[in-house]
Amino acid sequence: MCDPGRANPKILMTAYFFPPMGGAGSLRPLKLAKYLPDCGWDPVVLTVKNPDWYYAKDPDLLKELPADVLVCRTRMIRSAWIYRLLNPSRAQKADKWIRRFLLHPDEQVGWILSAYAAALRIVRKRRVKAIYSSSAPMSCHLIAYLIKKKTGLPWIADFRDEWYENPDFDFPTIFHRRMHFKLEKMIVDSADQVITAAPGFCRLLAKHPGCAGKCGTIYMGYDPEDFPSSVRESSPSSGEGKPFTIAFSGLFYAAFRPAGILAAVSSLIDEGRIPAQNIRLLFVGANSPDETGFADRHNICRFTGFVPHRRAVSHLMASDALLLLLSRERGDYVVPSKTFEYIASGRPILAAVPAGSEVASIVRKAGTGLVVDFEDADGLRDGILELYDRWLAGTDVPAPAPGCLSFFNQKEQTRLFAEILNNITAGRETSRRKGLSS
Repeated sequence: MCDPGRANPKILMTAYFFPPMGGAGSLRPLKLAKYLPDCGWDPVVLTVKNPDWYYAKDPDLLKELPADVLVCRTRMIRSAWIYRLLNPSRAQKADKWIRRFLLHPDEQVGWILSAYAAALRIVRKRRVKAIYSSSAPMSCHLIAYLIKKKTGLPWIADFRDEWYENPDFDFPTIFHRRMHFKLEKMIVDSADQVITAAPGFCRLLAKHPGCAGKCGTIYMGYDPEDFPSSVRESSPSSGEGKPFTIAFSGLFYAAFRPAGILAAVSSLIDEGRIPAQNIRLLFVGANSPDETGFADRHNICRFTGFVPHRRAVSHLMASDALLLLLSRERGDYVVPSKTFEYIASGRPILAAVPAGSEVASIVRKAGTGLVVDFEDADGLRDGILELYDRWLAGTDVPAPAPGCLSFFNQKEQTRLFAEILNNITAGRETSRRKGLSS
């Protein structure tokens, strides 16, 4: 409990992705900063002032922050400037070489020095009691590592994604591969607590002995203020002129494109099971038609492009079913942030994911979706047809399991985060007092 007569301790949150940048990477630190004051901690956010180009802008997210949350922004040496300095002729091959061989651990390495200097000023001026860093980019952890080494403050390192095992990382040489392994080990060994967005990431980090006993999961969760119960409980209804709409929110990548879903829907249309005018697939996010991996012969796909978070949520609430999509490559251990917003929406979920995956288990526990292995073509057809028939019949969707709604609530996840903060700072204070008394 927080003592109202005593000022809350402060935590320095180092996060490259933060509003006005949008996307899931910004939502993680934003929602923590939003609810931490209710849990007895006042956040001071350190983020970038002039980020590299990024596809997502969502300045309205800043309105969610409490008025007294301090956000400090520092300039970085942008990767484009590094390219111009090292490659004044702007030869494309040279730019690619610089990116692959020099910009490590990531293209945001140019933010480290200015962020570190600003962080030390904040720590001294604001009497910060703990540090938090959020990756990606991994440079955020290096900034926090330097602060930790200089100040000795307790530090929570948050891995929203994999690092060393990330299949999207390109290690051009064995030297680079070893360097990233050693950097990851250094972060895990030095942090007082490691948290991840999915339990599978803890298993990946367990290869480092220093991870033992200090890695846990804080899920991305959903913000109940984005899903008022009155809106969640009002389901779309079938009707003439309104097609059955399956929505997918976020980005899909080369490893998991919706080709299987599109093939399943197309075959149902070809067989006359579903009229083409009665079904739509809505892709909410910065995807384009040529990235689906499948020709849209029946003109059933719609693409919104990137939209602000609130508008993305409204698309979910207006849809009749929601699509989760993960391949075997990462799907066994990744838990997309959209999972929890899908559950909170109260709409039926079609989870085309590895059958034994963590996300499949979550969807089953929520009780609002169908889990079909993404490689099971017949299962995908049956799942789509079942959801379509329910829609035609106007069948009510079961409410999400109350335990899931309460546990994955962002307020609850922030409370668990605050418990970790309390534990690591209490342990540090106890050690300090023992040192003073000896």
